[in-house]
Amino acid sequence: MNHDAVFDLQEALSRVDDDRETLHAMIEVFLEQGPQDLAAVREALERGDAAAAARSAHRLKGSVLQFCAEAAVEAAKAVETAGKGGDVEETDRLFRKLETEAVRLFEALRAEMKRDLAA
Repeated sequence: MNHDAVFDLQEALSRVDDDRETLHAMIEVFLEQGPQDLAAVREALERGDAAAAARSAHRLKGSVLQFCAEAAVEAAKAVETAGKGGDVEETDRLFRKLETEAVRLFEALRAEMKRDLAA
């Protein structure tokens, strides 16, 4: 997978003054917390709680922003907005896109970590 299509490595690095160690630490935290935040959105939707889904999507969006992953950010924003509006069905529909984009980001970040470890 080409991570450039999922996140902007150069922009993410520039945000941490090109410090790969800092970026790796951020990736490690995100790879632990991001799936939990994604699961929290899913669980809120399963309970029919659009507001809780919005809060979890907002938290996930904040984490995703640091990696300059535009598609995942936009998907999280859409879920957050729909959730704030209280529309569980629309929020659930939009969640599918968020889930896809988040998984793509998790995979791309794992691949980036492996590439750097191999270098």
